[in-house]
Amino acid sequence: MIPSCQQNTQIIVNLFFTVNNILDHILSYQRKSTLTEEIIKDVDLMKGKIKTYKKLTEVINTKHKTNFKLSQIKYQANKLLKQTYGNPDNDAFLFVELASDAAKEEGYFFHELNESQQLFRVIYLSSIMKAYSNHFLDIVIVDATYKRNRFNLPLINVIGINNLGHNIMLAFGLLSNETAASYEWFFSHLKIAWGTNRPANFIIDGCEEMKKG
Repeated sequence: MIPSCQQNTQIIVNLFFTVNNILDHILSYQRKSTLTEEIIKDVDLMKGKIKTYKKLTEVINTKHKTNFKLSQIKYQANKLLKQTYGNPDNDAFLFVELASDAAKEEGYFFHELNESQQLFRVIYLSSIMKAYSNHFLDIVIVDATYKRNRFNLPLINVIGINNLGHNIMLAFGLLSNETAASYEWFFSHLKIAWGTNRPANFIIDGCEEMKKG
């Protein structure tokens, strides 16, 4: 049966509106995926305060009703970090160099690189931190930062209390992730650095992987 002219017209009209809706959706999506000055400003403010790039992307998309992919926000955050602080690879290299030299004076330093020769994990005790372990291990507090830093490596803080009741730094480290294996690596080196000294009381932040490590 051949459609009438009226039916053909209706089909064309329906097709027009369908195509128009698709184009509106595409253009709307493109507009929502454009980094405005306001969005870039928010990425800059939040980049060091939110734990993961995935969460940062979710926060940005929710606040601005956008559809950014994780890779877009990650690229922009890293770009802003480099503009503010310089290249993180250079800083990592300088840190390893300085910490290695400082540890030669009765301190302790150990680090590992990944397959891409990037800083993977590290533990450091200055000579003063190491000397503290001879006197102030009555209470040892270990905490890992939840905020992402520019190296995207969790920072491990080992804190003690001296005879005046003041907090003192006993050691710190950077880990590639917060797994039991990473914490086991960190604590095994901490034992080596402390020698026969052992804490009387150990306080951690409740992380299950840290307990296992």
